[in-house]
Amino acid sequence: MLPQINRRSRVAIGAGSLVLVAAGLVGSVGGSLAYFSDSQAGTLSGSVGSIKGSVNTSTLAFTNLLPGEVQTVQAKATNTGLNNQDVWVVFDNADALHALNNLGTYGEFHITAEGSAKFDSANLNDRSSTCGAFNPAGCWPVPQKVKLASNVPPTGTVTYEFGFGYAGKLQGQTSEGGGAWNAYPLGAPTSSGLPYKIVETQVGQQP
Repeated sequence: MLPQINRRSRVAIGAGSLVLVAAGLVGSVGGSLAYFSDSQAGTLSGSVGSIKGSVNTSTLAFTNLLPGEVQTVQAKATNTGLNNQDVWVVFDNADALHALNNLGTYGEFHITAEGSAKFDSANLNDRSSTCGAFNPAGCWPVPQKVKLASNVPPTGTVTYEFGFGYAGKLQGQTSEGGGAWNAYPLGAPTSSGLPYKIVETQVGQQP
């Protein structure tokens, strides 16, 4: 039979070996970064929106204009796209716009949409050299673009109007009368009228 002291030593040694093995397992697990996991598959999908519109007429005309009388013409724009949109009128012919804005206090021009005034002026003068800063109380030329409506939903409509009148002080009618409205370019006209576009944009964007 072994002495008592040796059995204690073996137990102590055995316990020491067990601790070392356990430590080795822990180190091995940590080193391999083993872990449980799971996964689920998915698919991203979507659709593309659109900004699109239509007008019920693109031919608007003032007829037999007389000094002191304002005429208005009206049309309607419809959102035919898939997303809400802003609606603008853009006067993209610089010569025609300048001819209109050369009338000074001899002409007035108005733009309304859904019964709300978007632009009004009775001093159509774009010559900054004679006007200084433009403002509604002084020279106020028709701008190149005017917003008619904001955030129009799909199938929504916007009714817009243009109004024009010569001032009552206008004189100098030709013997035969008549003539084309807003002949341009100034000095050597080759055309008349005021070309424009109705432009639809994403909400918050400009043409």
